[in-house]
Amino acid sequence: MAAATRGCRPWGSFLGLLGLVSAAAAAWDLASLRCNLGAFCECDFRPDLPGLECDLAQHLAGQHLAKALVVKALKAFVRDPTPTKPLVLSLHGWTGTGKSYVSSLLAHYLFQGGLRSPRVHHFSPVLHFPHPSHIERYKKDLKSWVQGNLTACGRSLFLFDEMDKMPPGLMEVLRPFLGSSWVVYGTNYRKAIFIFIRWLLKLGHHGRAPPRRSGTLPPAPAAPRPALCAQRAGPAGPGAKG
Repeated sequence: MAAATRGCRPWGSFLGLLGLVSAAAAAWDLASLRCNLGAFCECDFRPDLPGLECDLAQHLAGQHLAKALVVKALKAFVRDPTPTKPLVLSLHGWTGTGKSYVSSLLAHYLFQGGLRSPRVHHFSPVLHFPHPSHIERYKKDLKSWVQGNLTACGRSLFLFDEMDKMPPGLMEVLRPFLGSSWVVYGTNYRKAIFIFIRWLLKLGHHGRAPPRRSGTLPPAPAAPRPALCAQRAGPAGPGAKG
């Protein structure tokens, strides 16, 4: 009887291991399905708002209004289990005011892996959109990239640097994703975050800003040189009143 019991142990261990593998596969399939549905997908979204507040307080000097607005908008967005529209932030200011630093902190304290997270997408006009003559292809690629990644995970961050250097009309393809609607192109996007970084425009003659190029988003309002400005942009796009 003892020998028979010992002989069954390997089979019992194997069947137990097979059961664990099957259970893990089923759990993975369920998680994948929930992620594909978009509304339930958190992926590697791990917000640490107390850590963000502490880091901003220690390393971003003289930007009290911008810090307060960013933190307030993030708290409201993160604590809402079913937001009606994505979070859209517009950061603009002069060189050295902390625009890029703030955006990197947001990625670090919101996503596991920070800027290296597969859910954080950083776009630069110099690297990704260098030729204005290719604008139609850029529009198609950008729309496809945003839509595809939001389909894979509704908790995604899209960071657009140097907005003033973007090809005219490129950002128009994002407008459907920024408003308050439930789905766009069959994709749930209400938990996404869009951050737009813009240099302040230099004033031309008579203290007026140069005319806006057709198809571009509205320019950010002028501010004192040392200031970093933050806005929670409305459906019309970053820089618009909302």
